[in-house]
Amino acid sequence: MKRLTVFALGLMILSLADLSAIAQDDVHVKTGIINGRAVSLPKPAYPQAAREAGSEGAVAVDVIVDEQGNVVSAVADIYDQRVRKDEADTPAIIDPALRQAAEEAAKQAKFSPMKLGDMLVKFSGLIIYNFVGPTAKVTSGGNRGGVLNGNALVLPKPEYPAAAKAVRAQGTVTVEVTVDDQGNVISAHAVSGHPLLRQAAEMAASGATFSPTTLSGKPVKVTGVLTYNFVLPKTEQ
Repeated sequence: MKRLTVFALGLMILSLADLSAIAQDDVHVKTGIINGRAVSLPKPAYPQAAREAGSEGAVAVDVIVDEQGNVVSAVADIYDQRVRKDEADTPAIIDPALRQAAEEAAKQAKFSPMKLGDMLVKFSGLIIYNFVGPTAKVTSGGNRGGVLNGNALVLPKPEYPAAAKAVRAQGTVTVEVTVDDQGNVISAHAVSGHPLLRQAAEMAASGATFSPTTLSGKPVKVTGVLTYNFVLPKTEQ
């Protein structure tokens, strides 16, 4: 009887260990826009056929990143992200060639590993790529340099950090951004606002995209600011 009990206990311990390993392997953290988290974010090649056809738009690629920071899955949304979710218009469908180019670029991206406690975990999020054709026009306010919120083609909303909610932190965060000649944010640094809200604002700003700004007909880099207003829900105020 004792031997049987020990054998049964051994099976139980093995089963619990196996379940623990499976549970750790299945941990998967879902995030938002992760352009700003990338260590390396290659730009997608603009397919010549798509360029000649005038195809353009903002492509969102849903990626899964493994424990080492490598992209193991990349699937592009079929819709143009330039039409915001709160708008009534039906979003346009992105050229399949642009979606494929965005997926191929996303697979080459590299990220800082994510930890949950002391354990490295997989995570998922969106990488935004902006394809702008050679005939695209600059949106109103072409001479940028001030507040850029109204000029964004894609302007992700920041997530409200749990730590900030816990201490009832709220208010406006101002993020200084540098936008490259393709309209992508290449630098985002919060210059004002509550410390617990700044990182969330910076991550959201990193995912914003703009129409390129031109100077004498040539695309140029620009700097400006994005502002984010964090307001606690009434139930938490």
